[in-house]
Amino acid sequence: MTIDEKTMSTYRQSLILALRLKDVPGDRIGEVVAEVESHVADTGEDPTEAFGTPREYAAGLVDEHRPDPWWQTAVTIACAAVAGWFVGQGALALLLGEAYLGRSGWLWLGLGLVVGIPAGVRVHRRSSRVLDPRDGADLAPGSRWGVAVLVGLPIAVVLVGWLLVLALGR
Repeated sequence: MTIDEKTMSTYRQSLILALRLKDVPGDRIGEVVAEVESHVADTGEDPTEAFGTPREYAAGLVDEHRPDPWWQTAVTIACAAVAGWFVGQGALALLLGEAYLGRSGWLWLGLGLVVGIPAGVRVHRRSSRVLDPRDGADLAPGSRWGVAVLVGLPIAVVLVGWLLVLALGR
């Protein structure tokens, strides 16, 4: 009995997601997926029968890869929000030529970068590519869009805000 590609693809994507949620590094995710696919190719066994559901299998790897504490994720989200606020206020202060809370817009922009860069690095680390160790192929090619959205969306919001301010004449 052989497993069809759709079943394997569905299991692969679910396993990648479950492992990402456990904060397993991308290179290790690639190894785990390759092990599962090799076993299924050699035996023809259904991956769910051999390894359990993707969520169960990922949970079995928790001892190997401990996820970060919940508070680290909360701090990352808070830093990103504060950085976005600082950058937005600094950009508007520069655009309008006025100080914000008595400080130059450049100060707020700088603070936004200082607070936002660590959060961006953490998000980037968690979105590392998942490569197949057998051939180097990207097993989750769309996963980089998350970083692009996190960076592009705030920039788009600031640009739209600037355009509205200019169009309305302050």
